[in-house]
Amino acid sequence: MYNRWCNLKIHSFVTDATQPLPVDTLQLGRRFRAWPDEVLREVLPRWIGCQRFIYNGKVAEDRLFAVMRRMALRSAPDEAITTPLDQQYSQFKSRELSPWLFEVPSQILRNGAYRWMGAKTRQLRGLAKAPRMRNRNNFDSVMITKELFRFVRVTDPVSGEVCEEIEIGTAAKPIGRIRFKATQSWAVPNSIVVRRGASGKWFVSFTFEEVLEQPLRTTAEIAYELNRLDNAALAEVTLALDRNVRDNCLADNTGRQFDLKAIERERLARKEVGRQRHQRSLARKQKGSSNRRKCARRIACKHEYAANVRRNFAHQTSHQLASDDTFRIYALENLKVAAMVRRPKAKQDPQTGRWLRNGAATKTGLNKSILDSAWGRTKDFLSYKAQRRGKLVVTVPPHYSSQECAACGHIHPGNRNKDRFVCHRCGFKAHADHNAAQVLKKRAITLIRSGALEQAPKPRKRVKFTKNKLGCDTSEACSDARPMSVEPGVRRPLASNTPADAAGEPGASVPDAPGPQRAIAGGAAVKRSQKQKLALCPERGFGQSESRRQRETRVLKRESV
Repeated sequence: MYNRWCNLKIHSFVTDATQPLPVDTLQLGRRFRAWPDEVLREVLPRWIGCQRFIYNGKVAEDRLFAVMRRMALRSAPDEAITTPLDQQYSQFKSRELSPWLFEVPSQILRNGAYRWMGAKTRQLRGLAKAPRMRNRNNFDSVMITKELFRFVRVTDPVSGEVCEEIEIGTAAKPIGRIRFKATQSWAVPNSIVVRRGASGKWFVSFTFEEVLEQPLRTTAEIAYELNRLDNAALAEVTLALDRNVRDNCLADNTGRQFDLKAIERERLARKEVGRQRHQRSLARKQKGSSNRRKCARRIACKHEYAANVRRNFAHQTSHQLASDDTFRIYALENLKVAAMVRRPKAKQDPQTGRWLRNGAATKTGLNKSILDSAWGRTKDFLSYKAQRRGKLVVTVPPHYSSQECAACGHIHPGNRNKDRFVCHRCGFKAHADHNAAQVLKKRAITLIRSGALEQAPKPRKRVKFTKNKLGCDTSEACSDARPMSVEPGVRRPLASNTPADAAGEPGASVPDAPGPQRAIAGGAAVKRSQKQKLALCPERGFGQSESRRQRETRVLKRESV
């Protein structure tokens, strides 16, 4: 099952009475800095390009199938049109068109189709958008399965230290080795992902299963146990965190503040000045030149340092909070960070048509400050670290938390003046961020007392692939058939233009159909009335025109049924 808080995959093994007690395992991920040897520094970029070629080929093939389904539905609306959903990639290999694909192992090409299948599955489950074409900027990694790598132990001849390396290639024909620096405990995985960043640094990442000493507890179990505490005990184990951008990144109700180090702030400011200088220089470089690539790499190094600082702050802060045994509940504001940093919409004068000022330049500084504070990443890291320790992270409504008095509950905009908070009713004085954290703490306790967290979570969206019944000639026997559907693992040619189809043989194939054209399947005809046809497509009547976006939306809805 999937845990709702840290998005970690938990496997529960069912045993009988004669076997040991069930064991829970957790999928853990590791990302280490890597240094490939001279041979692999030339081989791995080719592998990345070939795997990206297969991925883009599957994306183009899927788009072609969507177009052919729409064309077949337009010409024969009464037939069940089925297209494949599989991981085949042999149709992209050609001695004339793509001879370079024969120079890499077949497992690399297979993994490219596997990665596309994972992206397509997420789309059908409603978790992501459709897979799109990739380039060398956003597809800079290669997935390698256990047939092509093994971990070997090497002793350093100078220091005598024993370290691990990854040998790439088969056991009979090894290609090279990757040296990596392990900063955490790890286990041998079934697959690894080798990535080259924009700055030229290499990284190796993988996942493995770890046996838990104690099974992970659900949110409902922890909330039920905490709700049985008295008010004083519940207040002692609750810690509220207020996220800010002015003086600090986080402030809790005990008076602590969490922020980047002064030296990190200074370095970030200095590197930001250098990045802007390199950005202006990049605009003057000729496209495709070596100087432009060098300048782009310098800019990437500046961005990489800022990302590393934010990641390091999120990890250290979340670890400090989660490892504190005093608290068991962590409350944060329910902020929609993605919406808060979104660019404002353009404003246009309805009379003159001129574009008006929309405050985008002013909001740019706020957006950058929010992203530099690592709000979302700190919350995500704290969630999974707290859950592994049997603790709870909750989100509470943030409305008027900066204007409400923690002592008397009076809400007024004048209570806060920058970083000072003075209540107009009771005269309570405190730091504005600490007062807001105390208000969030009260709201978290109210949420625990309400029992809302003790209810079972809502079921997640799932997609079930079902094969259409072919060969039936009545609508009653094919009541679950759709005019268009995706059938995994089946490739049949289109049967509408073949002599066998004219003779009444559904599913007959076209001999030697080239490329993806051979991969369309023809289903049995399903008789539908005009009312049923309009029910399937209520946004338009059959015979009327529709836009491209409407057609794509209608097709995606039918595919996800």
